[in-house]
Amino acid sequence: MSKRSQQIDAFFRQGQQFHMAGRLADAEQVYRQVIAASPRHAEALHALGALALQSGNAGVADTLLTQAIALKPAADFQLTRANALLALGRPEEAAEVARSVLRARPSSAEAQQLLGHALSDSRQPEQALEAYRTALRLKPGLSDIRNNLGMALRMAGRLEEAEAEFRQAPPAPEVLVNLSSVQKERGAFADAEATLRQALEIAPNNPVLRYNWALLMLLLDRTAEAWAGWEDRFRSGAIPPRPFRQPQWLGEPLGSRTLLVHTEQGLGDVIHFARYLPAIPGNVLFEAPPRLMRLLGSNRAMPPMIPLGTAPPRADTVIPLLSLPARTRIVPAQPPYLFAEPDRVAAWKARIGTAGFRVGITWQGFSGRFEDKGRSMPLRNFAPLAAVPGVRLISLQRGEGEEQIATAGFPVETLPGLDDGPDAFLDTAAAMMALDLIVSSDTSVAHLAGGLGRPVWVALRRVPDWRWLLDRPDSPWYPTMRLFRQEADGDWAPVFAAMAGALPR
Repeated sequence: MSKRSQQIDAFFRQGQQFHMAGRLADAEQVYRQVIAASPRHAEALHALGALALQSGNAGVADTLLTQAIALKPAADFQLTRANALLALGRPEEAAEVARSVLRARPSSAEAQQLLGHALSDSRQPEQALEAYRTALRLKPGLSDIRNNLGMALRMAGRLEEAEAEFRQAPPAPEVLVNLSSVQKERGAFADAEATLRQALEIAPNNPVLRYNWALLMLLLDRTAEAWAGWEDRFRSGAIPPRPFRQPQWLGEPLGSRTLLVHTEQGLGDVIHFARYLPAIPGNVLFEAPPRLMRLLGSNRAMPPMIPLGTAPPRADTVIPLLSLPARTRIVPAQPPYLFAEPDRVAAWKARIGTAGFRVGITWQGFSGRFEDKGRSMPLRNFAPLAAVPGVRLISLQRGEGEEQIATAGFPVETLPGLDDGPDAFLDTAAAMMALDLIVSSDTSVAHLAGGLGRPVWVALRRVPDWRWLLDRPDSPWYPTMRLFRQEADGDWAPVFAAMAGALPR
């Protein structure tokens, strides 16, 4: 090795020392100087790619790592790139990279673990379990492997086994929060609370712990203990933060200032929390999803709206929509706070007619969300309702799930053209005014019916989303709503039997 090469390698090792010490800016500077002096220095390209991945720049990382692998196809380089592919939401490619490493190094526990990550992200929990268990067998002390196994078991719905794995892992905060989530899903709320308390003693300012504490407290109807942690949903990574420069509004009088309330989360969340907007005193603007603006505008007390995705107007202070109950004492509007357009109501009444007892139904949310697991149900569960004399089941389902109508085995009427335009829920809202009852899984349709003040029954999993609380048949959010709850996970039969028994009454 030449003297110059020795000097470059020594300089590179200094960059590694900075990297290990957490001095990322210094490490990056050194790595770049090494590459400037030696453009084909594969280790420096790999290290710079790893640093970019660590800093959240997965796209840059993938480019650098691909360059490094072209120069030196080392297994550790390929595994780092697989991690970058996972961060970019490309788990199938990450799995293929991991498999290519395993073909050359079948005893690599790290490659098996990474394959498990890719299979988990591809929603293949059983295959992920096989990879993780192989990794554990190859290297019992592999970092985080018990936690990985627990998460895969949770995804597979094997909650008792998941809890056992989490209990075998070192009690780090990230393990304890996963353990508490499984305990909550099992209905062991006291255990979940105790586990989160233990984790918060270790890391009291950890935003993931604080946010999960808030979700548990909200579910248990202990809101006073929840709202501080609720504000950590952005720092925890659960909700992407918005880069507003204006100060956050904390509920103090606005005076002459202009407040911008900005949207977050899904359409159902916007419909749910829009009730707070008319009650905010002062100069208020609301940044709304464009598809919901016309529906929300049905309430003339709503503040002026601007579409999400356009440059926001000048404002003096800002607040996320779902922070209004946490930061203020505003009394929200009671339903109905949304209204269907009269001409659409007339048109849908004419189409649906007056015969029979008209029940609008939805059964499927977006299956791509982990939160949807257990909330949606197959359409076939509605069979007991279809068997009630005089009942007409009328589908309000849009998109995913509609294909089940053809094989339901009982009559389900459809409404062609429902909400085919650019605005969301205008036709659905009008059709609801022509129905006697809406029956829904936990989707935005349930919130729409509640916001319109229509009679609505909601079928809930045994441990539901926090806003539905526990062990009560009604909702404090929607006076016209009735809740039907599972007694056992995944068992919808008693829920729909209870509904069928209640329909004639």
